Amino acid sequence: MRKFGYQVGRWDLARYRERSPQDTFTALDREWSLLPDVWPGNAIATRLFTSWLPYKEADTFLEVGCGTGVTAVTAALQGCSRVCALDISPAAVENSRLNAVRHGVSERITILRSDLFSELGSSNGFDLIYWNSPFAEAPTDHLYESQLDYAVFDADYAMHQRYFAEAHRYMTDGARLFLGFSDTLGNSARLMDLATTAGFTGSVYQREVFSLPISVPGVETSGGDTDVDYTLYEFREA
Repeated sequence: MRKFGYQVGRWDLARYRERSPQDTFTALDREWSLLPDVWPGNAIATRLFTSWLPYKEADTFLEVGCGTGVTAVTAALQGCSRVCALDISPAAVENSRLNAVRHGVSERITILRSDLFSELGSSNGFDLIYWNSPFAEAPTDHLYESQLDYAVFDADYAMHQRYFAEAHRYMTDGARLFLGFSDTLGNSARLMDLATTAGFTGSVYQREVFSLPISVPGVETSGGDTDVDYTLYEFREA
């Protein structure tokens, strides 16, 4: 297990819980609604991955773990005719609905409370499937204390395994499967093993590295900053 990512995830989650309450945020030059217990959509990863995805090359779009709905709403605004957004958190589902209405695309977005793909019918096929995954690998016995934990941690990478194992049945011919990740904070070697086992080949679609002021007890950093990558991977059926 990559302990560094787990430690940073715990630090980041504690920092989030200490922040001042807010009901809106700005991301990608738009204002968005924010409910309590939903991860803000102005995080670096969300902004980058949302701006990198090739919406123009897809007619139908599926987002797993939609959170505030920033990416799903952007897909609809960019021209995808049918968008579906899934999240295990009831608060995230409601938050995504609010933002779909706020930006005038609610008629083109279906939003479901779903444990990964669990609530999708087998007849649903999408040209582009995306998940900004909880890439901090947690131990098998990790206790999920709230719905927010599911946005940060994946115990024993069980959710990543399911993502690859189940994605095939929701892909149209020639569909593209994307996953937002961090090699610094996640376990990329295990990620690729899971993808290969499920019949996918993966490659870096786009990546950017930032020097961030991470301050985790017991973790040494150079000058108080740590280089962290945000990487959008694309997976194709082998």
